Amino acid sequence: MNNLMQMEWYRLKYNKFFIGCSLLSIIYGVFASKGYVADLTTRVDAIGIFTAMVYDSTIWLVLFSAIAALLIGQDFTNRTIHLEVVAGHSRIKIFISKCLIYLAVFNILMLISPIVGSIRMSFLLGWGDSWNNDVLYILRVVGFSVLLNSAVFSVCIFFAFIFRDSARTVSVSMIVLFVSAMCIAYAGPMGWYDSLPWLRFLPMNQIRTSLAYSLSTAQVSEIFLSGLVYLLFFISLSFQRFNTCELR
Repeated sequence: MNNLMQMEWYRLKYNKFFIGCSLLSIIYGVFASKGYVADLTTRVDAIGIFTAMVYDSTIWLVLFSAIAALLIGQDFTNRTIHLEVVAGHSRIKIFISKCLIYLAVFNILMLISPIVGSIRMSFLLGWGDSWNNDVLYILRVVGFSVLLNSAVFSVCIFFAFIFRDSARTVSVSMIVLFVSAMCIAYAGPMGWYDSLPWLRFLPMNQIRTSLAYSLSTAQVSEIFLSGLVYLLFFISLSFQRFNTCELR
């Protein structure tokens, strides 16, 4: 499986979409971070910039999810996966290596902008006074972000293995993620959480909840279980579909 993972990484790092996304994340982190200063309230420092940029990362989550869906869809369209199976690799190894590489790489892309932005603004605002607590806070945010972002990416992985082509995978993924983002944007102001309480458990919504500086045990459990259940559910469905489908 190591060879499969190395091949996936090699193909991905030279892909123009991946290179473009990486550059876009860095450029956004450098130039857009200063615009978040006016929105800071409780933490006017680099930690506040980091939190604000993660809070506002929904658009990047939708974009990068679509790119991930496109690239996996291309693997079916270009018959790359078919050739891997013909070469003697088991489907479970192909599936695991692809998921691990894509989830790892696109989670890194999601974190580049907040990290670059906070480092850039640290020269102007500093890191605050409680550095030990802030390190634990950042680690917690990064951990929850990786889990919850992976849960969102897993939905696109599911569509990729359902449709097995780029066009339909990207189209359906974009529609589903855009509707989810709109639900989160209007759920609070419109009072939807009272009539549709399950909206609170959407991974996109839990990302914002996880940014609170202080979380209760119940909130931590809710965030963790929300991400884990979504991730395992869609990854399991994806593999079941891949394991039984006929490759063309």
